[in-house]
Amino acid sequence: MKWTSRILILAIFFAAMFGCQKGQKAVASKEGRSSTSAKAKSASAKPAGKTATTKEASAKSGASNAKSGASNAKSGTSNAKATASHEKAASLHFTHPGVLTMADNGRSFDVRQGEVITVKLDSNHSSGFSWALGEDLGAVVKQEGKPGYARKTSNFGKIVTGGTETWRFRTAGSGRETVKLEYRRSWERNFPDRTFRFGLTVR
Repeated sequence: MKWTSRILILAIFFAAMFGCQKGQKAVASKEGRSSTSAKAKSASAKPAGKTATTKEASAKSGASNAKSGASNAKSGTSNAKATASHEKAASLHFTHPGVLTMADNGRSFDVRQGEVITVKLDSNHSSGFSWALGEDLGAVVKQEGKPGYARKTSNFGKIVTGGTETWRFRTAGSGRETVKLEYRRSWERNFPDRTFRFGLTVR
């Protein structure tokens, strides 16, 4: 009885030990699989992060290129405006005016010292209107003599209404000056019927 009992106890002990080892191996196997799965998930998540970073970098690069394009467009527009302004200014600046008429109203001219600028404008003294200086002249331009008036005539030598008034100015010094004439009645100084002006740059 004693030996039989001892054999049974040893058998039960070994069976328990064997069962514990199997359980530990199974647990270790499950833990290994879990760890491997987690590593795989982590590895698959990293490329996604890199892709997101790449997309953000691409978006930033696109925005930077768009800003650069807008800046270049603004610069081009600014240059175009400056060119147009320069061309407009140049178109309003003429040389050697010769005889000026109402068609030259508001224009500017480059002239030399000592030149004579003649202005011929339509006028009708019989109505009480005539041309007069609207502003006093400075040191750059001086009026030369008194204005002359010539009546218009028809092809048959008959006098018709109206005529032409002629003014002459001489450049006396270097600089810039504007000459202004007003067509008005002498007693209506503040109410000109029309005006004529031109600018001179004397070199």
